[in-house]
Amino acid sequence: MIRENSVFDLSRLYLDNKISRRSFVTRLTQAGISVSGAASIAQALGANDAAPALRTGGVHETGRVLENHTGGELMAEFLLDWQVPYVFGLAGSEEVGFLDALVDRTRLQYATCLHESAVMAMADGYSRSTGQTSIVQLHSVAGTAYALGQIAGSFRDNIPVVVVAGRQSTNFRGQDGFLEAANLHQLPQEYARWTWDLISAATIPEVMRRAFLLAEAPPGGPTFITISKDLLETKVRTAEILPRSRSRVATDVAPTEKHVQEIADTLLGAELPVLFLGNECIRYEISAEVAGIAEEVAALVMTAAKIPVVFPNTHPNYAGQFQDDRTVMPDIDAFWSLGAAMFKTSARPKEPLISRSATVMHTSLVRSEVGRNYPVDIASIASIKSTSSAVLDELRRRKTNSSAIKARRRWIQEYTEKRRRSIEHMAKSEWENQPIASSRLMSELDQRMAPDAFIVSEIVTNDRFIRQHLTFDHTRSFEQRRRNFDTVSRVLGWGVAASIGVKIGNPDKEVWCLTGDGSLNFGSQALWSAVRYEVPIGIIVFNNGQYQANRLNQNLYQGRMLETGKYIGVDLGHPDISYVKIAEAYGLEAERIEQPGDLAATLKRCQDAMSEGRPYLVDVRIGNWGAGSDSTWYDFFSIARNEVRKS
Repeated sequence: MIRENSVFDLSRLYLDNKISRRSFVTRLTQAGISVSGAASIAQALGANDAAPALRTGGVHETGRVLENHTGGELMAEFLLDWQVPYVFGLAGSEEVGFLDALVDRTRLQYATCLHESAVMAMADGYSRSTGQTSIVQLHSVAGTAYALGQIAGSFRDNIPVVVVAGRQSTNFRGQDGFLEAANLHQLPQEYARWTWDLISAATIPEVMRRAFLLAEAPPGGPTFITISKDLLETKVRTAEILPRSRSRVATDVAPTEKHVQEIADTLLGAELPVLFLGNECIRYEISAEVAGIAEEVAALVMTAAKIPVVFPNTHPNYAGQFQDDRTVMPDIDAFWSLGAAMFKTSARPKEPLISRSATVMHTSLVRSEVGRNYPVDIASIASIKSTSSAVLDELRRRKTNSSAIKARRRWIQEYTEKRRRSIEHMAKSEWENQPIASSRLMSELDQRMAPDAFIVSEIVTNDRFIRQHLTFDHTRSFEQRRRNFDTVSRVLGWGVAASIGVKIGNPDKEVWCLTGDGSLNFGSQALWSAVRYEVPIGIIVFNNGQYQANRLNQNLYQGRMLETGKYIGVDLGHPDISYVKIAEAYGLEAERIEQPGDLAATLKRCQDAMSEGRPYLVDVRIGNWGAGSDSTWYDFFSIARNEVRKS
């Protein structure tokens, strides 16, 4: 079903020439985007329509016309013209025409893996860390189905990735041939900004351009194209590749002046304002603007659940993840969601998380999220970057040094200092724990990592230790401090592969991957790619021997599992899994540690290997937490002995 009022669907209709430029701008403004913002998007998308550009009198880069190239060669030449350096893929029979075109085009590097899920995650990590749209090549319905979980992750985080899947030849469709899927292009439709089944080899450059544009159009996300085998092998007499310079999409959609004024008024008039940062902050960096606003009006800064560290945790106004301290929540009377859903929780809260008497503000480019679950008093579909910048400018024009704001600054300083002391006290009390406490492991990593390291994390129930014990220093510029990458989707198997993509895109950065043992089991195939391409990353396995998230959720049911300590499908021991042997089987150096005193020396060996150009894995046995953490029960039966465990 077409959601015609959403930004990305309107962009698709405009590019497909189904609506005019005037209609496109009108519908965007009706959806809540400012006229200037709508016009900027239309200008960026309007490269198909040469007339408006020519009327400006400017000189524009011309396209390149190719003659007598196969469809696969056209696709490769398009990527070269658009300066796409890597193809993340897993080769198959339907994509031969494209793969053959890569042989003599050595500027296009083909990065492969042993599973399509890992291939998609590698591309995702590359794109979210560089801001550049990546391309993924998959094999038919099998490759698409394997990659679908990670496609959903890119969709949830608005990461621009173009996914291309081969399919049966056009003259063989309908005969239920090898891996045929009649509606393959529709398979990921719910998790793609645009899907298309290419029908002519001559249109490959045009369709590829459209796929890149719509992947980047606000709010951004994966697009999906299927191409029949014969179309990649067919010779095309002539085809034009339009230049990248005339195919850029504006994402800085400006808010209305009224919206800016209302936000400033609300923040200044509140008793306890909160700036709530969500997953749009993964793609759009606004920490400097948010810090400025928080300082001007004495607001707390909180992040949404399960998103990475998008705001420096050393800043005096930082109060951790929303719901970390439920005692402060009833006092919030002004709540501004900046690119955050309200709320991504595992279950419906018994009571509203934000008081119905609070003024709720919501700014986002994702129209479907604004006001979706909570009453909204001030809402706008706009860029969180341009909006936060405009609000900060407005606040600085006003007097923000009232006695009430001064008093709140003192309260916030005391509140956040108390919070930090509590975290430090807990870490000290666990310092000698065995199995090793996650707080100590993270503290030791904090001492070892470079101050500008890139940290890819997939430690589902231990992610709070990143926010609490790794230093993201607000006194350093964004470019000079550490960055954290994570995915809100929680589709396991993302972390290791994503860290490879992050390192490929940022070869000069020190890249660490923090992964749970359960997560690693979903994506261990990516280790092979790290060795093949000599990707020097440090992989730290937080090994607690179970799916801890499942145990914690089973406890919420308050049933027999909690009463008996018998948790179904949670235990990852019996037999124990040797992650060292798994790593060594793929060619990595690895070691396992269980003693807390061994951490410092082991992490140094890992870092030394990274500096010498080699990936390295450290398997750390950590402790569990929460009710049932001491349970040793596991579900068991023996087929060989026809035996069922009795206890």
